Amino acid sequence: MPPDTRAAALPHELLARICSFLPPGDAILTVPRLSKALAAAGEPRVAELRADVAALEEEMMYALEAGWLGVGVELFSIPLWALLEAWPQLTWQQQMRCAARAAFHGDLALLRWALPQLEDDGTFLCAAAASGGQLEALQCARELGYEWSVSTCVEAAHSGHLAVLQWARAQQPPCPWDEETCSAAASGGQLAVLQWARAQEPPCPWGEETCWAAARCGQLAVLQWVRAQQPPCPWDIWTRQEAVWAGHLAVLQWVRAQDPPCPWDEDTCSEAAERGHLAVLQWLRAQDPPCPWDQKTCNKAAGRGHVAVLQWLRAQEPPTPWDEETCAWAAECGHLAVLQLARAQEPPCPWDEETCAWAAKRGHLAVLQWARAQQPPCPWDDRTCGCAAGGGHLAVLQWLRAQDPPCPWDEWTCREAAGGGHLAVLQWARAQEPPCPWDEGTCREAAGGGHLAVLQWARAQEPPCPWDELTCAWAAERGHLDVLQWLRAQQPACPWDEWTCREAAGGGHLAVLQWARAQDPPCPWDKGTCRAAARGGHLAVLQWARAQQPPCPWDVWACFFAAAQGPPPVAEWIRSQAALECFVAL
Repeated sequence: MPPDTRAAALPHELLARICSFLPPGDAILTVPRLSKALAAAGEPRVAELRADVAALEEEMMYALEAGWLGVGVELFSIPLWALLEAWPQLTWQQQMRCAARAAFHGDLALLRWALPQLEDDGTFLCAAAASGGQLEALQCARELGYEWSVSTCVEAAHSGHLAVLQWARAQQPPCPWDEETCSAAASGGQLAVLQWARAQEPPCPWGEETCWAAARCGQLAVLQWVRAQQPPCPWDIWTRQEAVWAGHLAVLQWVRAQDPPCPWDEDTCSEAAERGHLAVLQWLRAQDPPCPWDQKTCNKAAGRGHVAVLQWLRAQEPPTPWDEETCAWAAECGHLAVLQLARAQEPPCPWDEETCAWAAKRGHLAVLQWARAQQPPCPWDDRTCGCAAGGGHLAVLQWLRAQDPPCPWDEWTCREAAGGGHLAVLQWARAQEPPCPWDEGTCREAAGGGHLAVLQWARAQEPPCPWDELTCAWAAERGHLDVLQWLRAQQPACPWDEWTCREAAGGGHLAVLQWARAQDPPCPWDKGTCRAAARGGHLAVLQWARAQQPPCPWDVWACFFAAAQGPPPVAEWIRSQAALECFVAL
């Protein structure tokens, strides 16, 4: 009988050990398909990897909604077999992200397969490869004809991949770069990259943003080097501001020690207080002369809830000034402890109606209740109810009106509720005895916000909520064609005038303007329609208006000057039309 030439199976422990060295993508997707035992052995590592993904999940979701694919490319590359299975079900954004992750990690096999499948110019993939320092991946993308942009140099510089940057710039033509390349190197603390970039002929350009980036990221050595060059990298007040915001005291101390020092002003202290950087604030005030401050310093500390900072500010001699805005900021942000501290001082921090109004606006009922329980209570006025209604805070509004005497309200309460689309708030306010008053502003706000259900309910009451010509104008201004159509379909129709066409044109809402003019009789217009379109830079609207028979009237001079500060094509078109119509040359 011939000997058994089959290799003996590897022990489970050894296989598990081998699997532990697999790339993350294989650990998550491949190992579970091998056996349940190996999957169980690798579960702790897989759990850690999944936690990393979950930590970025929300950020990646917002990035995808914004059309930005750069978040999450540093995550593991997906195995090719898994991508082949999933590819048809993936969205374009998901496909691009998978390819970018492969580029970042240098997964050439996946990249060579994925690139021909993508409908993209490749600039994002080149940037991902540069960010990961994957020169071969970058070369692969370029060999397949994919483009690159400034972002390639930016990503290489920020991550410190000098070899990638050098190769990119050595090509013919070289990969483009600009001031952002130096800024990226500075923010990443990549001094060697920055030095090389500036040693080229011509040197990579830089500007104030380079100093800002170094200061923001606490890269003092980089900042010192860029300022030591001849001529030095330019800087301005924002360098100081970035250091203060980030709390980099050493950077701030150095920029102030220069001759001349980087400038500062009252905003310097308020920025430190806003971020809660007490050590920075203490140093600023210990200088001779001290950095100036004003009421904004206390206001910003209160708004961010920095109790320790506020206590220190008021313990100085003389204390940092504060005013009614300090309490208002604390109330708006719901910082009851800060508000209590401010009012417990002798004399207490002043407050006014803004404190209650802003607490109501943000729905901070506990803050509002405490403020009104004091002796004397914090003052309020009709803005408090209006702010609660505008924020949709029905419980707050109900509490306000249940007090004795109730918090006053007026037409603004209904206006704010309607403008925010808060139908339940509006219904409750009108169901009271007597009902909260309303006027034409309620319908205007509902129309302007596109809240058709609110508008329909308001008009269905007996008597209906009043409206006027501005109701149609506000709907047109915001481009709410469905609202405008409903308004005009009522019996009798909501009135309109020239302002409807003006507002539609000014907002660039051509479909709204076309519909309004197609009615019988058409919505009236005047010279203000063309002027509004010109001021807003809406060339298509202006061209359509002038192409009608008869054309929309215009004052060519007024339109030209209205368009002068906008997109050049609008002013150029007006000039050409003026010449054709034999107006005086502009």
